[in-house]
Amino acid sequence: MNRKIHVTWGVSIFAILCLLIFQGFWLNRVIEFKKAEYLNLINTTLSGAVESGFEEYVVRNQSRLEEPISVSVKSNENFIKLILKGDTTVLNYNQDNGYLSVLRKVCYDLIKEQSEENVHMLDSVCKSIFVSKGIKEKYVLELVNTQTGDIIASTDNGSSRIERHLVSNMVELGLKSHHGVIVYFDMPYKTFFTQMTGVLISSFVLFVLLIVCFIYQIKTILVQYQISKIREEFMSSMVHELKLPLSAVQNAFSGIISYGVDNLKDKQRILLNAAHKRVDQLNNFVYKLLIVWKQGFKISWNRLNLRETIDSLVALFDPMLMGKNVSIKVDYQLSVDVIEADDIHFPNAINNLIENAIKYSGDPAKVEVVCREVDGMIAIDVKDNGIGIPEKFREKIFERYYRIHHGRSTDVHGFGIGLSYVKQVIEAHEGVIRVESEVGVGTTFTVMIPLVKDEND
Repeated sequence: MNRKIHVTWGVSIFAILCLLIFQGFWLNRVIEFKKAEYLNLINTTLSGAVESGFEEYVVRNQSRLEEPISVSVKSNENFIKLILKGDTTVLNYNQDNGYLSVLRKVCYDLIKEQSEENVHMLDSVCKSIFVSKGIKEKYVLELVNTQTGDIIASTDNGSSRIERHLVSNMVELGLKSHHGVIVYFDMPYKTFFTQMTGVLISSFVLFVLLIVCFIYQIKTILVQYQISKIREEFMSSMVHELKLPLSAVQNAFSGIISYGVDNLKDKQRILLNAAHKRVDQLNNFVYKLLIVWKQGFKISWNRLNLRETIDSLVALFDPMLMGKNVSIKVDYQLSVDVIEADDIHFPNAINNLIENAIKYSGDPAKVEVVCREVDGMIAIDVKDNGIGIPEKFREKIFERYYRIHHGRSTDVHGFGIGLSYVKQVIEAHEGVIRVESEVGVGTTFTVMIPLVKDEND
């Protein structure tokens, strides 16, 4: 199979793999972002739950205390005194920034004997506040000694099966008791993916479409490749099937002519010679098919009299054989007649251009062949008065098997290999081929090859 196809498939597969890697990288980054966002929400919610939880607890249970909390405030001083069982705590407005939090910590110190009960109270408060914030995943809440790291109390009863992938900040509860509360969550992938449902579905649909298009591309290329193989096999079979009968016909004509044609009338002799030349031309055409089918050939540099070559080619296009009124004008503007070129392929290429000019011209067909020298190169212009070639087709006409299916070639049969063959021949001579055309006026094909003069000429 063509190497370009393998390269195209390799690049496409590589691009899809890169897309998958980038998609995975993007998904991982989004999950990390969601994780950080989720942790921030947990920390904020936990802090608020602790603040409100102990305020409510102290107020609700103050009547149960044997010695209610005594609060002393002096208007001329920036202090608040909290007294319970002779234990006095002083809050300084000027020194203790965020004194409301400090007040909560003092409240905890006053009721720290009920630590396990405090955890369950906090769990109840946290659960309601977490749900109100959209946090519905299971969690484990633990009361920890912030100095030793020991777990004082926990809501984990052994059946929670929490993997503890997400860990909240430690929220300190007291000033003197050194207690802190911490919450553990499993990774809430379900929540993350639920929040990204729209984006994930869109990405999945686009990726599936990409895969479908890639598979369709592969199937299309494989079908085209099979068609190409069938076409090449047909060309090979056709060429080999034509070679034998053409050789037989060519030998028959040669035998008839060699035996003498003196008894024939002049018109019969002309037709016989023209038919013989046509068989030679057809044999060259079959040879051309074989060369194009093999896709490549080597140029053999030989002495070639260009003037005689062009004249012999023009003589092949007898109006009687062409079935139309044909007028071919040749103009030589050369300082030499003999050049270096391939004596088979180069004449075949020029013959193809002249034949096309006649095919696609009107009736009468007026063809002009001009041979000239341009900057050390020989240029041959083949101009017709035909229907012309639309600009959008001028590059494609040199592709193998390509034919314009309207306008230019509606009534002209062919295989679509002639101009491809001409381009191969000219490029093999290190030359170029150009086309200028105007629809409804005519077309001019120009071939240019290096002018290699024969030293003995």
